[in-house]
Amino acid sequence: MVLTIQVISSHPLLTRAVEKTLAHVKNFPIQVLPPASSEGEAINLPNCPRFFLLDGCSLRTDLGRLAARCRTNSPGSKFLALLSPQNCSYEEKTRLFYWGIDGFVELHNTWQTELPLAIRSVMEGQPWVPPEILLAFVKQAKALLDAQLLPGHSLTAREGQVLQFLMRRLTNKEISNALGISERTVKFHVSNVLSKLQLDDRRGLSPDKFAMKAFAAGA
Repeated sequence: MVLTIQVISSHPLLTRAVEKTLAHVKNFPIQVLPPASSEGEAINLPNCPRFFLLDGCSLRTDLGRLAARCRTNSPGSKFLALLSPQNCSYEEKTRLFYWGIDGFVELHNTWQTELPLAIRSVMEGQPWVPPEILLAFVKQAKALLDAQLLPGHSLTAREGQVLQFLMRRLTNKEISNALGISERTVKFHVSNVLSKLQLDDRRGLSPDKFAMKAFAAGA
């Protein structure tokens, strides 16, 4: 299966460097689409899942919300943020992770070596994020359960997996693909999770709300 990649960046030097880097990847097939300089250009290919590389240096928009809009237009897409080493705090990475961004590559001297490794990791279902962010995420999921879970109830192992995907704003279809189960089964698990957490809908799992709690948990 060919992996379709698209860069969203208004910086032509970066897009050329990314294309040059990916042209030398030999161990898995890649199709690099023409770069998009804006969100509008990127969504001209509806219903086409892609691996998006989001340039955090040149794009003047919130990368988390951009990823959410691209995911709505192209369900099943993956996202890697390319960040400046001077502007990629732990807090910002954590917030973006809650918005569904799957990994981060800082544009330091060795980023071109790291980029293919990050892409492969994400495609294999392993987020390319610092361990402390994953730890904070797990702590926040536990804090949510401690605070919201109905007395005498617990989540099954599968419901726990579904909860983590919900906290990162994944759709039922994306959860279905990630877990290898039907969307109908996902819907059943989502209903159980929300009921046990006393939430009316998944908006109760606002990424900004729980990302801020995660910062405190990781402090």
